[in-house]
Amino acid sequence: MNTEALQDQALTTTGGRLRQARENMGLSQQAVAEQLCLKVSTVRDIEDDHVNPNLASTFLRGYTRSYARLVHISEEELTPIKALKVAPMQSFSLGKTRKKRDSWLMGVTWLILFVVIGLTGAWWWQNHQAQQQDIADMADQSSAQLLRGDDATSVPLGDGADDVVQPPADQPADADAGASAAAPPSSPASAASAPDIAGQTDGNALVMNFTGDCWLEVFDAGGKKLFSGIQHSGARLNLTGQAPYKLKIGAPAAVQVQYQSKPVDLSRFIRSNQVARLTVAAQ
Repeated sequence: MNTEALQDQALTTTGGRLRQARENMGLSQQAVAEQLCLKVSTVRDIEDDHVNPNLASTFLRGYTRSYARLVHISEEELTPIKALKVAPMQSFSLGKTRKKRDSWLMGVTWLILFVVIGLTGAWWWQNHQAQQQDIADMADQSSAQLLRGDDATSVPLGDGADDVVQPPADQPADADAGASAAAPPSSPASAASAPDIAGQTDGNALVMNFTGDCWLEVFDAGGKKLFSGIQHSGARLNLTGQAPYKLKIGAPAAVQVQYQSKPVDLSRFIRSNQVARLTVAAQ
């Protein structure tokens, strides 16, 4: 008696009537799901009058109407299926779980950010310390040279033969001697400029003009120190050795370097305000 009553009650519900109509047509839930483009679980929920609470009521009504048209039941004979409401405790639990997950993600994000900032700061501090150490070493070397009375002038290079200007082959030697005797004594300024002229004529010369006080070191390819010291504003330095040259310049903004009559680019060191360490070779 109770079983018959439950069956009659099931037939009076929307899901029960749809199930009964489907069985009368000999259709399975899988066939209905394929024709309506629904999941089998959705068809089963509709027939059981149990619908996912996350399913919007608009979609629920549309699914029910499509199912009714498929099994030839008019919409007036159906009662709307109401979605189950989520219990307040369950809703609170879901919100708490979501909030906990969001908090964990936020914590990981902040941790990654702090690590990146820390690594960046450590990298900057190491570069800063290395730069300060270089400046201190330069200052110590400069002070030691000043105490020894070293003169910060051009360093003579080569064996001296390169600095001598040879006369033309077709000019007699006697004429050279007579011209030398007739020539007035050269002034100190012209004598001082002779190395500059020789440096300019040498294609392997390294020429530096200073617009401010600057400490520098220059080595050639053989490891020979061509210069180490301070040059002051307005000074000019010509160095000749075995290329390539290795330069270490304390104030790159205060010097203009030329090699083979071409300027050497120091802009990257000037922009970063760093001690210039570079190798100058033929292009």
